[in-house]
Amino acid sequence: MTPPSHPTQRPTVRTDHLHGWAGAAVDGNDPLPPLTLSVVIPTLNQGDTIEDTLASILAQDCLDHLEIIVMDGGSTDGTLAVLERYRPWITQLITGPDGGQSQAINRGFSLANGDILAWINSDDYYLPCALPAVLRRFAADPELQFLVGAGDVVSLDNRFLRHVSPLPMNATTMQEWKLDRWVMQQSCFWRRELWQRVGGVDESLHLLMDYDLWFRFSKLTEAGRIEQTLAAMRYYPQAKTVRYRNRSAEEMAYVYAKNGSLSDLRELLVSLGKERSNLEERIHRFESLLPVRVLKRLRLLPRV
Repeated sequence: MTPPSHPTQRPTVRTDHLHGWAGAAVDGNDPLPPLTLSVVIPTLNQGDTIEDTLASILAQDCLDHLEIIVMDGGSTDGTLAVLERYRPWITQLITGPDGGQSQAINRGFSLANGDILAWINSDDYYLPCALPAVLRRFAADPELQFLVGAGDVVSLDNRFLRHVSPLPMNATTMQEWKLDRWVMQQSCFWRRELWQRVGGVDESLHLLMDYDLWFRFSKLTEAGRIEQTLAAMRYYPQAKTVRYRNRSAEEMAYVYAKNGSLSDLRELLVSLGKERSNLEERIHRFESLLPVRVLKRLRLLPRV
């Protein structure tokens, strides 16, 4: 692909406050392969964090090989002001209401021209030398379609919480996702041809669109792995995966059914049934300890 057109002067960005960046070594002077990387950033009202995301991309030693596509769903905070400061280095900036993150991701990649594709959320960020390492790995193996790297989970204020190692993206890993064995979407990269073969992410999913995508990728190719820590994922109460955790089981059941993992679907339904029974039993015990008058006042028993 033709390298993206950017200003020749790199913007001044600050990354030393980010996890993994303080005192980090530069990539070096080794030439990069003639590959381009398109990064899609879906965002909505994350003006406090999106500058870190952009800075972590622009600080990589491969600016001439990068295409940055930002899909803003109609932010009303300071997001657009941040984006305007970095506008010369953003290849595509689309703003306005959309159908959610999954739709934004698909629309973003429909505008992408890169050989290699990835998306990163606007509260997460890449780590030093990550993107040059990805380009070199794909160049070294022309047959490689899908690459999974390591990642770190951090707090909103960039404190380390957990390291996530790359895993083989096969049936076993897909089945063990519910056992807290997963890979970080922020550390995953793939070729354009693979994305086109699967048709993008499922727009009916709002939390597990990446899990469903890995299911479909793994049916077509064996993922390569790189032990280098490529990205940081912020985990905090306001993060979507935390706020809407109760929806995960519903979406996981859908992903299992869609991808033919029926034994996992049955196991999930049995587990959910047990959780409901346990909840009902706790409610019953609680009610049995309360005086009838109190129950009636709380309208937990019918009035006579």
